[in-house]
Amino acid sequence: RPPNSFILYRKYQQSKIKKQYKNLTNSNISKVASKMWQNESEEVKFQFEKLADQMKVEHQKNYPDYEYRPKK
Repeated sequence: RPPNSFILYRKYQQSKIKKQYKNLTNSNISKVASKMWQNESEEVKFQFEKLADQMKVEHQKNYPDYEYRPKK
C-alpha cells in the first residue's frame, strides 16, 4: 500500500535523527519524527502530502485491483 505523508517524512528524516540520537530504536525514531512533524510548517507538510498523493496515483495505476484489507 502506498505510504502516507507522515511515513514519507519519517523516512526522509530517519538518517538525520539517527545521526543526532545514535542508539534510538525504530519506535523512538518514530516518536521524534512525530514531534518534528507536528512542528513543521504547512508548506513542508503540503510537499509531503503532494508526494504521497503522487505515490497513491502511481500505486493505483500499477495495482488497479488493490484493496487494503487490515488484519484483524
